Amino acid sequence: MALNLGPRDRLRTLPKVNRRALRKYGEFWRALQLVGDALADAEKVAAKAADAKPRRSGKGSSAKAGADGRHWSVASPDEISASAKKAHSSLRVMASSAQKWEAELVSREWRK
Repeated sequence: MALNLGPRDRLRTLPKVNRRALRKYGEFWRALQLVGDALADAEKVAAKAADAKPRRSGKGSSAKAGADGRHWSVASPDEISASAKKAHSSLRVMASSAQKWEAELVSREWRK
């Protein structure tokens, strides 16, 4: 048998909303959105990137340089895309957890 609560009783059973906690949760959610936007931009850049390797002449290449005369390397577009996808999946997990615990997060005081 289900207990039928009236509208007044339902309001008493819901946790109180702490204004500061609600603001902090809003800031947290906005930060998640901004990170998601930055990851989407990174995926777009990786898709457009060409894997062009600069060519150097034999002059000035040192023994410490790699085989192609470079002292450093840049991640390939495939590496950037894979990293962005991995970060995106982690962000989705965090966002779903934030939605799951939203009522708890807005009802309690956030630690500083």
